[in-house]
Amino acid sequence: MEQKTTIRRNTAQKQVILDTLKSLGSHKSATAVYQELQKTHPEVGRATVFRVLRSMAEDGVLLRIPVSDGEDRFDVTEFPHNHAVCRICGAVDDVWLDEGMCIDDHITSASGFTIESERIEFVGLCKACGEKVKNAGA
Repeated sequence: MEQKTTIRRNTAQKQVILDTLKSLGSHKSATAVYQELQKTHPEVGRATVFRVLRSMAEDGVLLRIPVSDGEDRFDVTEFPHNHAVCRICGAVDDVWLDEGMCIDDHITSASGFTIESERIEFVGLCKACGEKVKNAGA
């Protein structure tokens, strides 16, 4: 069966959405991008922002980071890496593992499973939430 390739046009709206995400930095939600965009481009609708970010993630332009207890985040970092997600506030930070740490080979040799991609997400408390929890218990 032949795989269908979707070619999407690069519109001015798509570019301004991507530029806004880049200016905000990685790990922002579609809502945060939309709210920032309203300051300079109020004509861009909320549904458009959500649709464009989702399609860019599908096309590999962005990385979509599912957050279990919140809104997905979008990452513009192009290098393979993992994430730590705060279970209280939903903050997302990049986690860079040593280049020599290749668990794909271990999984393949242990289970015979062929790894096509990986996404490791560490869940815990960010520094700010960790301090709040620590101080609340004191």
